[in-house]
Amino acid sequence: MAFLELRYETASGRKMNRQSNNSKDETYLLGQTPSAHQRLLVQGRMVNVFTRRVFEEAGITRGMEVLDVGCGPGDVSLIAAELVGETGRVLGIDQSEKPLQMARSRAKKAALNQVSFKVSDILHVKLNQEFDAIVGRFILAHLPEPSVVVRQLTEHLKPGGVVVFQEYDLSTHANAFYPPSALWEQVWTWCTQTFQQGGGELAMGIKLPGALLEAGLPVPQIRYEAAMGAGPDWVGYEYWAETVRIFLPLIEKFGIATEEEIEIETLADRLREETVSRRGVARLPALVSAWVRTM
Repeated sequence: MAFLELRYETASGRKMNRQSNNSKDETYLLGQTPSAHQRLLVQGRMVNVFTRRVFEEAGITRGMEVLDVGCGPGDVSLIAAELVGETGRVLGIDQSEKPLQMARSRAKKAALNQVSFKVSDILHVKLNQEFDAIVGRFILAHLPEPSVVVRQLTEHLKPGGVVVFQEYDLSTHANAFYPPSALWEQVWTWCTQTFQQGGGELAMGIKLPGALLEAGLPVPQIRYEAAMGAGPDWVGYEYWAETVRIFLPLIEKFGIATEEEIEIETLADRLREETVSRRGVARLPALVSAWVRTM
C-alpha cells in the first residue's frame, strides 16, 4: 500500500491556514454545531439524488475503496457505501470529531459496516492505503488553493481511479427565485457576501473543472443543475433560513445586516409565504459536478 501524506503549502512554499487561530472547528465557515449538522442533513435531502447519480455515472461500483474528503455527518460516505456494497470500503475524513459522531451513528443504523470515519485535516492527511475513488462535496470552496490539495490526493489514487467533486456556483443567482423578490434577494446577499468575506470562494463550482485540470487530471465530465422547490412543504425555506441563522454572527460582524433587520425567527415562514402566495419557485445554488477517470 502506498503511504499518503498530504502537506499543503502555497506556491511560495509557505504553509497556509485559513484562520489565524488553531481551532480546526473554526476553519469551516458554517461551524460544527448541532444546528449546522442538521442543516447539512436537510441539504442532503435535496442534493443527494444528484450525488448518487454522478457517482454511478463516474463508475463507483461494488468492491471499490473510496475516500470521502470533508465528509461531515456522512451523507456522501453513506451513498458511496451503498454503491460499493459489502465487498467495498469507504473511509470518510473530516477535520472535526463532532460531525463524525453523527456519521458513525447513521452508518450503524443503516447497517453499513463497510464505511468508517476518521478525524483528519484535509491539508495534512496520513493514510496507509490507496483508493479506487476520491470524492468530495462542498469542501474545495473552503480551501485557498484547491488544485494543490486535489493534485496531492490523486497522486495516491490507484491507476484508472475515479475522482469526483461537487461544488456550488454562488457567483450568480440568475433565476434563483421567481417572481423577483426583495426578500429572497436579501437572503442571497446575506449568505453570499458573508461566505465571501469569510474567505470562501463563490465561484468554486464554475472553477471546478479548471481546478481538476490544474491538478493534472484529464478533462472532466461536467454537470450543472440545481435543487428547486415550490409549495408550502419544500424544505428549502428552512434550509435558507438556517444558513442565515448560522451566519448571523458574521453577518453582523461584517456589517452586512443587523439581527433586527433579518428577523431570523420568522424568516423561513416569510420565505414560504413570499413564494407560495405568488405561485413562485426558488432554488438552492446551482450544483456543479465534475468527474474523471485517470489513466
